Amino acid sequence: MKKIAGIGLLICASALALAFYVWAQPAQIKHYTADELMGFNCEELGTAHEDLIVAYHDAEIARHRREGSFSDDLGLPKEDDLPFVVLMRRFMQDNDIREADLAKPSSPSATLQRSSFYAEISGLCAGNPSLGAVEAMRQAATKLNLID
Repeated sequence: MKKIAGIGLLICASALALAFYVWAQPAQIKHYTADELMGFNCEELGTAHEDLIVAYHDAEIARHRREGSFSDDLGLPKEDDLPFVVLMRRFMQDNDIREADLAKPSSPSATLQRSSFYAEISGLCAGNPSLGAVEAMRQAATKLNLID
């Protein structure tokens, strides 16, 4: 009986150690390339965008649990890592749109997410989630006279 109890206890301890090891490992955060995002519709792009932000948030919470403090950037992804921005930059490159074309002269901290281009794309995507993300960018750029 003692052997069975000892084996059971050893199995439980091993399972607990394995669970702790898996829990303590930082999760890999999926970063998308523009090529991966090209075929996404607005809903899929929005989901990828949200998933990345949540993954960074979760990683920051895990870091806080391990180390007891938050990082200086509070676990926020860089703008250039966000799927929406990755695809916007590719669209801009493919259509010879410069960031200077999007920035307002009075805006000292211009980012793509604060541009009217981003706002227009977001509005189109909110109104039609099944619309292709690149097509939404094309419609927004045409409306804003960024392309013909």
